[in-house]
Amino acid sequence: MRAPVAHINLLQRTADAHTTAWILLALVAATIAGVVYHGRNVRSQAQADMRRADELARQVKDLQVRLASRQGDQSKSAMALSLRKEIDALEPQAQATQALVDAVRNAEGGRTEEFSRPLVAMTGLNEPGLWLTALTVTAGGKRLELQGQAGNGAAVLRFARRVNASLQPLTLRLDSLEMQPAEGAAPGRSTVSFRMH
Repeated sequence: MRAPVAHINLLQRTADAHTTAWILLALVAATIAGVVYHGRNVRSQAQADMRRADELARQVKDLQVRLASRQGDQSKSAMALSLRKEIDALEPQAQATQALVDAVRNAEGGRTEEFSRPLVAMTGLNEPGLWLTALTVTAGGKRLELQGQAGNGAAVLRFARRVNASLQPLTLRLDSLEMQPAEGAAPGRSTVSFRMH
């Protein structure tokens, strides 16, 4: 009797040719699917980034438009403030002119001849920063008194010289000048009130 012999096959078994092809095909398909999936993710991320960039660009344009609008509003406000300051500066002169007109209208017995010559002489006089608050003509147009306020004493002195020069043909002269700090003047301002006669 023979002892049973165990056979060991030391040769490796070779895989079926079709199986290897299917495995390779599955690997290529999986790779392509992965690349397509990743490509879609990258493309959707890029589209989202482009939408965000477009939105930011739109917001920047909106802000630029609003900024330009506000700058325009600020320049309009600055112009309005400048005009308001000019109006405020001219207001005392307008009040003094109205006071002169009222004085002429309310002249004694309606005799405006005595006022006309000194007033005509005074019409061409203007000193920046100085305004009259009262003008009195008495003694048949031979006596003149001026009262007012000015930003400084130098303006009053210049005005007094010009007044006397314009009144010289009428043989009128203002010989007296009184100046003092104006009541209610803001601190640091050199506003003075004056009286000439």
